[in-house]
Amino acid sequence: MPREVRELRASWPSQVSRIPNLIEELEKDFRFGQRILKTERGYFLGGAIKGGTSSAWYPSTREQYKAYGAWFELEGVIEGRDDEGLDRLRTVLAPTGIQLVTKRRANAKDVDPEPYSGFGPLYRITASVLEALPPAHLRRPELAKLQLGGWGPDGAKASAYDDATATVYMYEFAVRGARRTYHGLLLHELGHVHEVALGRAGRLKPLHDAYKVIGEADAFFGVEFLLDTSTRKLHQKFVFTEFLAETYMIYAACGAALRAWVAEQSRAVVGAWRTVYEVFRETFGGVEYE
Repeated sequence: MPREVRELRASWPSQVSRIPNLIEELEKDFRFGQRILKTERGYFLGGAIKGGTSSAWYPSTREQYKAYGAWFELEGVIEGRDDEGLDRLRTVLAPTGIQLVTKRRANAKDVDPEPYSGFGPLYRITASVLEALPPAHLRRPELAKLQLGGWGPDGAKASAYDDATATVYMYEFAVRGARRTYHGLLLHELGHVHEVALGRAGRLKPLHDAYKVIGEADAFFGVEFLLDTSTRKLHQKFVFTEFLAETYMIYAACGAALRAWVAEQSRAVVGAWRTVYEVFRETFGGVEYE
């Protein structure tokens, strides 16, 4: 996996000490998709809430505006043209039949006639992740389309997977936010593709049995890429399919860290996690990640 994906196993390093006028509260806002704009009426902090159609804006300052710009330079998905990046992604997708579509404008009714050239760096990032996955994961009926951009339906959605159309959606929040968030969300949504494929293959029962043991012990593995680790653990605890999707991301991004962490758990939890791990290892074609 690319270096930035492997870095998901560690806590999200703060940039507060590196950027003048950046404080922890602001950094949390920026990580959660908020931005600062300069307008004729002054500076305002806000934006679409987690990629949804609702938004809120609050007065800000020039100093905070500069802090946001410096933070985004370090952490954000920079918009720009990268024809080689687009060609690389197209090369990855060509033999799979996966259709690539974009929405340059978040509120656009229709997708762009051609993939938006300004998502160039995003194409390179996406290609680097997909190249590290087993080819079989990209060549299955559960994944037919990848959409970059647009707003999620009915409010706050950063990304989604639609089983009915076999589409992974990476919404405005993800494509114009932090790179770390994009990496985590992309693998998480691909995890939903995997979860559906597991269900259709009749592979869910041993996973569900193991999940009950893990849940009773509250022994979930948390990765900080959108919300904090505690919140992401809770997300898994209450929804089995979210546990499977998150485990896909964890398996690919945090392989060695996951194996080491599992080995330290109680006997029952180790047995349950090993069941989960073995199913994933088998469905990854025996591929394990560092």
